[in-house]
Amino acid sequence: MGKTRSLPDLTLMTAALLLLTIGVIMVYSASAVLSFHDFGDKFYYMKRQLLFAVLGVAAMLVTMNVDYTFWKKWSKPILLTCFALLVLVLIPGIGNVRGGARSWLGIGSFGIQPSEFMKMALILFLSRYLSDNQGKITLFWKGLLPPLALMG
Repeated sequence: MGKTRSLPDLTLMTAALLLLTIGVIMVYSASAVLSFHDFGDKFYYMKRQLLFAVLGVAAMLVTMNVDYTFWKKWSKPILLTCFALLVLVLIPGIGNVRGGARSWLGIGSFGIQPSEFMKMALILFLSRYLSDNQGKITLFWKGLLPPLALMG
């Protein structure tokens, strides 16, 4: 027998998509003049934001259809991989400096910030840790301090 899937919360999905739409409109509003001046296309930055918004929605749809036990099982390897990527950023020649900070990994003309992936990895790992250690949550030294230390 296959698992039955529940429908997504329509209120939450509507709110997320509404915020995403407002964000794309705000990017256009804030950058139309600069975009036209620099690129001759007043929609340049909005199109880029829209591309990443579509990629984000696609990632959300894929992620929400993956069983949570998968994420629970892989949370530790994902966290360790993200730590390794953060260390790679610090190595000259591998990590790229942009805006005065060495926080990017360049892949061709495309760059990523491993810190963005680390945010999601921390959420996954901490949710696993807290669900596995529910009895210790009320204890400061065993319940609260380890997650705080990891986030620090």
